[in-house]
Amino acid sequence: MTLALGLAVGSLGCGDTSTPQDATSETGDGDGDGDGDGDGDGDGDGDPGDGDGDDEFPGTPPEDFCPGGPSGECDEVEGAVLRAGSAVLDAVPACYEAWFDVAENGDFDEGEDNFFDCGCDRLCPMDPGYVGPDEGENDGVFQAIYMAGFQNNRPTRGVRNQQLGLVGEGDGIWCRAVVLEQGNTRVAIVTLDTIGYFYDEVVAIRETLAAQQIDWLVVHAIHNHEGPDTMGLWGQGVLTGGFDPDYRAQLRTTVAAAVTEAVADLEDVATLTVGRGDASTAHQGDPGKGIRNVSNDTRAPFVVDEAVDVLNFKNAQGESIVTLVNFASHPESLADENSLMTADYVHALRKTVEQGSQWNVAPDKPGLGGDAIFISGALGGMMTPLRISTTTPDGDTWATGDYRKADAIGQLIGEIAIDAIENGEVIENPRLEFASQSFLVEVINDGFKLLFMQGIFDREVVEQDNKMHVRTEMGVIELGPVRMLTLPGELLPELAVGGYDGSQMFTTEVELIDPMNTNPPDLSAAPEGPYLKQRMASTYTWLIGLGNDELGYILPKYDFVLGDLPYLTEADGDHYEETNSIGPHMAELVDAQGDALIEFIDWL
Repeated sequence: MTLALGLAVGSLGCGDTSTPQDATSETGDGDGDGDGDGDGDGDGDGDPGDGDGDDEFPGTPPEDFCPGGPSGECDEVEGAVLRAGSAVLDAVPACYEAWFDVAENGDFDEGEDNFFDCGCDRLCPMDPGYVGPDEGENDGVFQAIYMAGFQNNRPTRGVRNQQLGLVGEGDGIWCRAVVLEQGNTRVAIVTLDTIGYFYDEVVAIRETLAAQQIDWLVVHAIHNHEGPDTMGLWGQGVLTGGFDPDYRAQLRTTVAAAVTEAVADLEDVATLTVGRGDASTAHQGDPGKGIRNVSNDTRAPFVVDEAVDVLNFKNAQGESIVTLVNFASHPESLADENSLMTADYVHALRKTVEQGSQWNVAPDKPGLGGDAIFISGALGGMMTPLRISTTTPDGDTWATGDYRKADAIGQLIGEIAIDAIENGEVIENPRLEFASQSFLVEVINDGFKLLFMQGIFDREVVEQDNKMHVRTEMGVIELGPVRMLTLPGELLPELAVGGYDGSQMFTTEVELIDPMNTNPPDLSAAPEGPYLKQRMASTYTWLIGLGNDELGYILPKYDFVLGDLPYLTEADGDHYEETNSIGPHMAELVDAQGDALIEFIDWL
């Protein structure tokens, strides 16, 4: 997450690592019944009631899981077929006014830039299609939707159109949903082309979806830096909220509608194919450049997660229902000068998977059909397309800030995803399972506390032991050999895959530690494995970054260095991320919660 708050703040709170469960109950089991078993029934036996005849789980079960969960509504159905449905809905704000960027710097400069006072529909009397004045028209007030991810005061001018870039058609801000069902177990994953989405918003949406019988809803923000502010951090000024209340309500409605439509679209899955590609192979004949043709690491040590993980669901007619793609890199290749809403490289990636690539000279690759849903992985610390150029199969090279660079990256990763499925493994009779646990985390960063007090962060705060906390959640989804773990923020990839020995660089253009770094990390103190993806102990491991929350960067404790004004100023060397972190203990908390969920899903 990138933010200029003057002070350099911009994420959310952290927690007590003394227990992997909820800090609010006496026993820490998270169910609130006080018996310590975590099953919510108050009898203390710890039996999740799965009815399959297995031994009882030896630890504390999570607060929710299926099949056989504590609700009694998702009991196992032997021989149940896997079903899948998807939906894609427009999530562009319904109301905003456009403006003209005289300086072409992405900022709205009063006295220099003028907004068009044409109301929500952006149509003035002389425009084609004008039928009359609408809300906000000619009132002298700028109806702005502020874009997120860089500095404040970056109102959008509109949506990127098909004339810009290589594959501009169909770009915008989208809400994409997939619902998976097997017997009585139904899970929904929704992705938003936004910067982040708080847990409180997810809970509010869940309350509206009772009729859809969703056992667990995951709402994931792809961490897009070229879309609307959905956290409140990037408004007109440092202490001015940027999450428009009307847009907030619109997004809740849109997410619920996407889930509802995906449920209505459910059909039997005849073929499930899983594959894994390597993003570092998109080097266009320059193996030395490797991963740095599509992504970069701007914090020492240089470590990337190169995996492009893909799931493809086909129906009985051999048609793709939906394809899921998991990759870790910030959608920010257009940088901060851009003021048009776009999904950045993710747009071209999804379009390539669906419809195929579109190069000017090089051969195109056919798409898979159906809907494509992108899920960001461990993109913290910082996985980014910034500070690199991208060469295409046509031989063109594009720099940061160019739509052609965004589209080139998306098409290259999209082609790798297609190849991964073409060479993938067909999974027979996969079992769908999930487990989830909510917990409190303490807000330590003083900058965040200020943002809470000013109402910039608009979410519930829990005072406990005279400390500020917020509630968040983690969970795991298992589908055959595929295991997905949700993370409430931006995990650094070295915590997921290691690489402190240089084994996760996939480029020779840079060194593991930049020799010009004035405050390099002491790698002898780095944590030893097994790392998170290894501990997930499955053939295919996915990390869903920003899954159901965005609490900022999740950093290894050994290299957590604060500036002279802790959290408000940046220490020498590569230590920007600390200013946007909730504390050095967040990684340990995520590890504890993740390990507990993994242990349980192994048993389930």
